[in-house]
Amino acid sequence: MNFTDTILDFLMENNIKTVFSYPGEQILPLYNGLNESPIKNIMVRHEQGSSHMADGYSRITNYVGVCLATAGPGATNLMTGMATAYKDSSSVIAITGRCARKYINKNYFQEMQMDFLNLQNGYFVDKPDISYFEKAFNETINTKKPIHINIPYDILLNKDMSTISKQSSNKEEDKNNKNNKNDGIYILNDLNYNTTDKPLLLIGQGIYGALSYNDILKINDILKNSHIPIATTYPARGVIDENNPICLGLVGGRGTKKANEYILNCDIVYCIGASLSYNTLPPLIRDKILPKIKNEPLNLPQSEICEFPSVNINNLDDIKLLINTLNQKYGNIDINNRDINNNIDIKYNNIKSNNKLYGDYSLKINEILNNLPDDAILTTDAGNHTVFVSLLKTCGAPKNIISSHSMGTMGFGLPASIGVKFGCIDYNIDKEVVSINGDGGFQMNIQELATISEHNLKILIIVMKNNRLNIFGDIKNPDFNKIADGYNIDNTYISDINEIENNIKYYLNNDKPYLMVVECENELLPKKSFN
Repeated sequence: MNFTDTILDFLMENNIKTVFSYPGEQILPLYNGLNESPIKNIMVRHEQGSSHMADGYSRITNYVGVCLATAGPGATNLMTGMATAYKDSSSVIAITGRCARKYINKNYFQEMQMDFLNLQNGYFVDKPDISYFEKAFNETINTKKPIHINIPYDILLNKDMSTISKQSSNKEEDKNNKNNKNDGIYILNDLNYNTTDKPLLLIGQGIYGALSYNDILKINDILKNSHIPIATTYPARGVIDENNPICLGLVGGRGTKKANEYILNCDIVYCIGASLSYNTLPPLIRDKILPKIKNEPLNLPQSEICEFPSVNINNLDDIKLLINTLNQKYGNIDINNRDINNNIDIKYNNIKSNNKLYGDYSLKINEILNNLPDDAILTTDAGNHTVFVSLLKTCGAPKNIISSHSMGTMGFGLPASIGVKFGCIDYNIDKEVVSINGDGGFQMNIQELATISEHNLKILIIVMKNNRLNIFGDIKNPDFNKIADGYNIDNTYISDINEIENNIKYYLNNDKPYLMVVECENELLPKKSFN
């Protein structure tokens, strides 16, 4: 038994069911080992695709996504996906190969330093010790950040097992111990502070904690009993059904008018699991809010905006306790009678309503959304399509939209949908997966149509073809339908909005991928709130 076998055993013990990879000389022993193991080894067509797939897989499962690449160019190609996972807070493990240790730092084939992938942290495996993997897995799960593991070729073949640790990073007893650690949340019971007229509960994706997807779906049943109005950050949309009157919607530059007005005029904000990025608190209002945030754990006296930075969400009881405790402090807040429109500083008067149906592009996006199942999982990346999907979609379920919300990575959407689809398959998540793309970003990882075709993944692939890169310039496009033909993917070209409904029905009634090229006129995006 060599170290490669030990790695494979570790992955299986830690419930890794799928790895997204591309073969190469320096990683070949592990790549071949994956092919001979029960783990699905999905060969991508470009390493960037593998890191985006691992990211999408992690986001839908709320667990670890794993990608694998060889040294040198294999590692450099992972970089954009790792940066996206870092900015968007996703648990990804990137395993890379390296030349044998005796050649490191010499002019050997594909040899180079690869610590550029260590955005959060990384481990160079200089001995056959599985504790490197244990540390990496614990770290990516706890931080929701990508971790890099770099392994020299000779270590993969090493048969010296004397230094191997027998501890698993995800044993059931470890999970149980972690689930019992809710000291940070019980401190809520000891709070002494004055209640206010206008509280707000701002929820970010940190509320998902270590919960499974099925448990994440149950959060809505808890939050709907809140006495306090709720707003969310972008990645937390759908954690409470946005049709519920208690939900004000998204806060920020692309937020709803109701949520943005309320956060400006409320007295106190309970911030759960939100990183408070510039997307959530744009520069124009950021200085108005940030000075009021206290970093002390649950230290509320005379603080108008407070965080819960020490609360770790490990089970649904944590969330129930949180909501019940806050409900004890407040009666029902009638947001409809709240005087939130008075005393708004004139410089904030460009808060806009959420009715964004202006032109051909957004009307066609709206028609697409209206004909998809409400709980479909939509992947986007960056561009007009992403903005219009966000503005026009009412999220009724968590992770309705999976997008590169902080990095804004063009080319993320298509491979991410593949990762999401495999996550749905592995964890029995019965949802349709739809990749909505701009014609620019789609071409950045268009080669992953081969991965979709090879595995006959039922994904609806939509390309919004307006021959334009937003305000930046025109783009000359290839014949996307002929490209789909080349990959043996069924496809259609749509120019009339009335064709959309029947084509989506066709996709839903079949069990195969389907590509829709939707011709649309260019349309300027509405201005952001607080612009």
